[in-house]
Amino acid sequence: MDLSSKWIIGLLFGLCATASTANYQPLPETCDGLPKLPIGTAPGTCLGLMVSAESGAAFIKPRKALEIPDGNRILVTDMGGWGAGKGILWLLEFEDNRYRNLRKASRLATGLNLPHDIKSGPGGYFYLGEADRIVRFRIAGDQITAQETVIEGLPFAPGKHLHPLTSFVFLPDNDLLVNAGSKSDDCGLTRDRPQCNEIDSVGLRRYHYLSEEQRWDGNFELYASGLRNSMALVVHSSGTILQAENSTDRKDAEEPYEEINIIREGGFYGWPYCFNRKLDTGFIPDGCSQADYIEPYSLMPPHVAPLDMLYYSGDRLPIPKGSLLMSWHGYRVIGHRLVSYPTTAEGLPILDKNPVFNRDPIPPARDFTRHIFSPKGGSAGDAQHREIVSHWNPVQGLRPEGAPVGLLQLKDGSLLIVDDKNKALLRLSNGEAYREHGRKYQTADIDGIRFEGGTRRLLLEHCSGCHTELSGNPGELLNRQNGWLREEDGRTLLEHRLTAPSGFMPPTGRLAESEIGTILQAL
Repeated sequence: MDLSSKWIIGLLFGLCATASTANYQPLPETCDGLPKLPIGTAPGTCLGLMVSAESGAAFIKPRKALEIPDGNRILVTDMGGWGAGKGILWLLEFEDNRYRNLRKASRLATGLNLPHDIKSGPGGYFYLGEADRIVRFRIAGDQITAQETVIEGLPFAPGKHLHPLTSFVFLPDNDLLVNAGSKSDDCGLTRDRPQCNEIDSVGLRRYHYLSEEQRWDGNFELYASGLRNSMALVVHSSGTILQAENSTDRKDAEEPYEEINIIREGGFYGWPYCFNRKLDTGFIPDGCSQADYIEPYSLMPPHVAPLDMLYYSGDRLPIPKGSLLMSWHGYRVIGHRLVSYPTTAEGLPILDKNPVFNRDPIPPARDFTRHIFSPKGGSAGDAQHREIVSHWNPVQGLRPEGAPVGLLQLKDGSLLIVDDKNKALLRLSNGEAYREHGRKYQTADIDGIRFEGGTRRLLLEHCSGCHTELSGNPGELLNRQNGWLREEDGRTLLEHRLTAPSGFMPPTGRLAESEIGTILQAL
């Protein structure tokens, strides 16, 4: 496709970031000049609302952001949903370099194919990852120039690809390391089908940079395999490459744990034969004892869904320089957090013999609970994280559940966080932390579905392992306001996710048409 047919200038909006949103309801106070949000953060920090779909730009599913060096402008990728060809690249222009008031929002590009990652790179270009390619471009004023495809033929299979999104990092020699996510959750392994046909294609691809020609070789090598979905990648100044693994979406809420891996050329990191450190799935003999198997450097709590990470180098936040910051996107009771890890001189999180993690309360319970790492297969030590943004669980009438994706350290040292489900950009800065005092949690009302009979059985059987609210407080999810039954493009979110060509739910496999029909007839 001719690139010029995809890169178009959109409508400009003059908007102010101080208005409240239907999802995030700011407090009557500010966080470093922005409307403060009722979300728990580490002492000396607070979260402010920069811009949202209702108060700034018509986001649909924003994912990552990039600061433009000159001026007060930020680029934002927006998937536009899980269908191909719906993505948007936004250009946001603010009144000042503190990003307090949004002056206008421009659709720089539309019709993109599931855009996700965006970075600055060689030659002073901006690089954007779509599901099937990586493109680069420059910006002149509010227009895209010098656009070209640098990597094409990424493994996207519409309707048959559970993890189609592209993330990438530049290595010190400008080689590109690119995620090639799995098409399935666990490769569909069974006792009768113990071999995975994705082993030689899933993992991290390396594309060599041809410096004399200032381009990348179109041929690639599989640099590391056995990695299910490498959304979070980072390269330390020492040369260390870290990957945070999104492990399999089993129904078991306690297993498997997520992983932090040190990426080495030729390494096999376990998927789908070995989870945690030594948890053999039993499909092939000695799944955790393959000759090229590299054990995780550290485990993380189960199902936290790490989607981005960076090394903090600023002064504005009370976070030590060199700390590894990571977004946990997971919707289970351990997810929706921003965490930090102290690191060594090589950028490795410091290991602890007795790490712990916290779980959210499920109403009517009110207290967060602490738990010791206890992965199946054992572990001699894992990195202890610190919660920077912690109380981000949904509380009716106060806040929605957080869904952090992209992280961006701004020029002033504050941190931009992209929340895709709530269609918002948030900023973590210095200030007085929000604290909850004596708030009573209420059981939410079910609204918009008959949660009974076959519908109830199917949702509990296929969804409650991840979404524990269905068992204890189903109205938290089954409502029209901010739950699964809110409408987007004339259909409920539940219908979108059950029938989506990519990113469908449940991740273990699409439901039969008759089962989907049973659920939708109850709406």
